[in-house]
Amino acid sequence: MKNALFIIALFLIVGCSKSQNPIAETKAQTKENVVQTIDVKTNATEGDSSTTFTVQTQKELPKTLNATSCQLSLTGSTTPYAPSYYTIIGRFPLSSSSPYVEIPKGAWRAGAYEFDFQNDGNLVVYEYNTKKVLWASNKYTTAPTKMYLQPDMNLVVYQGTTAIFESQTYYYKCGTQNPRNLMLVLTNQGNLAIISDGVNGNGTLSTVNLADSRTDDGVQSPNYGRFAKSYTANPGPGVYPFKY
Repeated sequence: MKNALFIIALFLIVGCSKSQNPIAETKAQTKENVVQTIDVKTNATEGDSSTTFTVQTQKELPKTLNATSCQLSLTGSTTPYAPSYYTIIGRFPLSSSSPYVEIPKGAWRAGAYEFDFQNDGNLVVYEYNTKKVLWASNKYTTAPTKMYLQPDMNLVVYQGTTAIFESQTYYYKCGTQNPRNLMLVLTNQGNLAIISDGVNGNGTLSTVNLADSRTDDGVQSPNYGRFAKSYTANPGPGVYPFKY
């Protein structure tokens, strides 16, 4: 009888300790995924007023770390890219007071390459004829997703109210101003890039890169799941200041 009671008591203790572990794990996960709420203004459709809704971004993202740093680009061209060199997917807001720009689901073609904002939320760059994937954000879901070019210069894909992918290009903001002609483009060389106006070493206008997919000339990117960024805070040879 004593042995039976001992076994029952032991079973109850083990059962209780196991039921507590998932609770502890859930708390830990909740702590790591704390979010902050921000207001977002969408672009008004024709004949309609702009609307405001609430989205959430990961609190741990260092949005204010370089908010006024005016970082410089390490990559670019000595002359402006000709309009025939790329297909414009969207233009970023001019400043922190501008409304967000929503990029709809769909595909954009440039030369032999295509960029697709898929219905599952994934961003994909591929060869148009072969359908060979060169780069992808690797973030996809069955839930509704939206992509915005934000006033903080960040490209963000949201699943509902949670950010699931971002370009992290807010390093280049100078005070409240964004670099001039800041755009998301697909180049004829197959590169998905965020570009803007800059100044080359001779003081004349140039085009500079904030971030890209590293898929020039159909090369499969070593940066799957993220944009490659090239920036510095130190002026010098090979460094391109932005035009504001």
